[in-house]
Amino acid sequence: MAAFDWQTKKLMCEFNVMETVNDVKWLHQETMFAVAQRQWTYIYDNQGIELHCLKAIDTALRMEFLPYHFLLATASAKGFLTYVDTSVGKKVAGIYTNSGRLDVMCQNRSNAVVHLGHPGGTVTLWTPNLKSYAAKLLCHIGSVRSLAVDNSGKYMASSGIDGKLKIWDLRTYRALQCYQLQTGAGSLAFSQQGMVAAGMGNVVQVFNDCCHQTVTSPYMHHRIPSSIRSVQFCPYEDVLGVSHSTGFASLLVPGSGEANFDALEVNPYQTKKQRRQAEVKMLLDKIPIDMITLDTKKVGEIEAKSYDEMIKEKNKLEFLKVEKSDFAPRYKMRGKSKAGKVEYRKQEVKDSMRREVARESNKLKQEKSRDQTKNEGHRLSVLSRFSKKNV
Repeated sequence: MAAFDWQTKKLMCEFNVMETVNDVKWLHQETMFAVAQRQWTYIYDNQGIELHCLKAIDTALRMEFLPYHFLLATASAKGFLTYVDTSVGKKVAGIYTNSGRLDVMCQNRSNAVVHLGHPGGTVTLWTPNLKSYAAKLLCHIGSVRSLAVDNSGKYMASSGIDGKLKIWDLRTYRALQCYQLQTGAGSLAFSQQGMVAAGMGNVVQVFNDCCHQTVTSPYMHHRIPSSIRSVQFCPYEDVLGVSHSTGFASLLVPGSGEANFDALEVNPYQTKKQRRQAEVKMLLDKIPIDMITLDTKKVGEIEAKSYDEMIKEKNKLEFLKVEKSDFAPRYKMRGKSKAGKVEYRKQEVKDSMRREVARESNKLKQEKSRDQTKNEGHRLSVLSRFSKKNV
């Protein structure tokens, strides 16, 4: 394991874990990263010191970190999709996908949905609050080799052993473009400007604006002496990183990176004090896992009751109906069962039932007013989510 500073090319740490490393992911800051080793998943700092051993995650093959939710999603060789909250170090969800070995994985950064590729050519979309997949697509005839989703969350690129590169629209789940490659791309990556890099064998091809229109030839074509393992664009720079069996290569791809960055969202030149403040802000703005959904528009909608529902609820409180009484007075001797006295006894029973309904209505009104007073008196703040709640 080795970690470098990308800007200064300075070696931060280097150590030997003495076992196979399947995947590595940086966490919310550049001071920590997760390593999926042969048996367990470990978290190290930028000095190479072991911080945690996550035994809840075993035999992990691929990892994705959801920065706005502080969730580390892992796909294992046993077919389990596991979510671990890195802010508290607890497992929040464990889903058995029933799809065998999971070695193809990516995330949609716009809605935090995890995409998994399977040997049958299907791609499934998962959220931690569902025990089954949220959507399923048949993308290729053979097994899926690689997946990638662009930053906007609208397009997905998939490659299979059939040698095809397909671009999918995640809003309609339809294939927009289909390109025939020499072999199935083992690694795909989207740039910030919408370019797609595909690594296949010892060749890297970059396609420009291939989502909106059909391109006849790649934007760039580069050959590397050894076999390619993975490709990834460097954010805010026109650089494509390519890892291969004999080392690492940096390729210049003009126009691939975003020229302007939002310092409040991500700041490549932040100081130690700014990094500490940004970490606190991220923890305060942490999004609960219940808000992860395919349709992001539902999160911003107001759950307002219709006028008819409000009228029905008000009438339920104020005008509770009295049930019909089947009371039959018992016959009494010595003139006590005259018509007037029988009717008087029936009226007494009806009045008692009305009084009971009125008590129930008043009780419901008092509970409702008490809840409203409690909500008005309790002012919500940013730290209210951390307060203890009565169970």
